[in-house]
Order: sequence, then structure tokens, then C-alpha cells
Amino acid sequence: MIRQVLVCTGKVLPDKSDVNKQEAREHLVSGNCLYLTPDLYVRLDNLVREHAGMPLEVFDLDERRSGVLEPMDWANCSPAGSDRYRRSSEKVSAEITAIEIANKIPLDEIRSARRLELDLVRDIPLELFYEWLVWHEIHHSVHDDPVVAAGLDNCVHPEIKSAGDRIKIMQAMELEADRASFNRLFPESTLKAGTPAGIKKVRSIEPYLVLLHEIRAKRGIKRK
Repeated sequence: MIRQVLVCTGKVLPDKSDVNKQEAREHLVSGNCLYLTPDLYVRLDNLVREHAGMPLEVFDLDERRSGVLEPMDWANCSPAGSDRYRRSSEKVSAEITAIEIANKIPLDEIRSARRLELDLVRDIPLELFYEWLVWHEIHHSVHDDPVVAAGLDNCVHPEIKSAGDRIKIMQAMELEADRASFNRLFPESTLKAGTPAGIKKVRSIEPYLVLLHEIRAKRGIKRK
């Protein structure tokens, strides 16, 4: 079962109520990592509950990466089995969508990450990085993207004709979620890929946004 508690291992950041906002912001970064502080977790958990209808669950990055977690997998929104309740004497397992986030993020990974339009260093201030990440996963959650993606794996969408279509749809999901989360933070700004090659790639993906919306519509998911 996924733990719904804030995990802080290694260098634990103090929760000091008497520090000012600038000091609290500085406490987000320690060594080579951006940390999820207790106060920030509470604010983001409230955000997820309000907009996605679920709690924000936190995982220990070091512990998770001792298994199969890939670098830069700092958060995810995916179906998860839940056996937290029973019907009479029978244990009931239900599929839910859970948003998870890492308790820390290595700064080197943020600097080396490559997104379709975003430059994470240029476009997202560190003090807003966790919030951007959470909005990104909220967007996936409210559009039921994890279930749509599972359907791609299981070939249940007749609109998808090839493995290339599947890749483009997955890229379209990420492009849309990046744009949506960026617009939440900077509603007056516009994203644009920084290189001609990047612009060309984005243009090759954008037609698949229409197909993605069609697939969602068949599942009764409205655009938000």
C-alpha cells in the first residue's frame, strides 16, 4: 500500500514557523537536491485534493530507486490497487488513480531534463518546481490519462494504427500536461520550443492532440 505520509530521509529539513518567506524558499534547496518541505507538502496536498479529488502521496526517492524507478521519474499518476476496505467479510480491491511525488529531486536531473517545449531551468523557477510538477500530474489525473495510456498498451483504441501512433499519443499527453501546468503558474505567458528542431517536433505531435481528445471523449472525459 502506498504510504500517505511525508517521507524525509537523509538530510531532514526543519519546519520552522517563524522564518520568513525568503528563508523558507531557501530551505527548499540543500546540497544537490530540491526538497519537499512539510509546509509545501501541506499546500500541494490541498491543491491535489481540491482539483483531483485525492490526497497527494509521497515516496522516498532513494528507496524507490533501489528498485526499478528511472531517473527523472519524480512524480506519477497511475492506476493503483487499493485493498483498504471490506464488503462484509470479503476483501474488496478497487482501481483508483493515485498521484505520487518524490520527497526530493536532484538538481542535476532538473538541469538535464528535456521537455518538448519547456526548458525547466529557464521556464520554471525552483521555488515553483514542485507546484508545476503537481499541476502536471493533476492534468493527467482529471483527464484519466493513465487509463488511456493503459489502453494504448493493450491495443483497445481502434484509432491507433501503429506503434508510431502510440508514441505520438503519449507525447501529446505530455505536451498538453506541460502546457496546462505552465499556464496555471504563468497564465499571461506562452510556451514555445526554443530551437527549429524543437518547433518541428512539436508541430509533428500537435495533430495527435485531436486524436487524444477523441479517445478521451469516447471514455466520457470532457476537456478541461
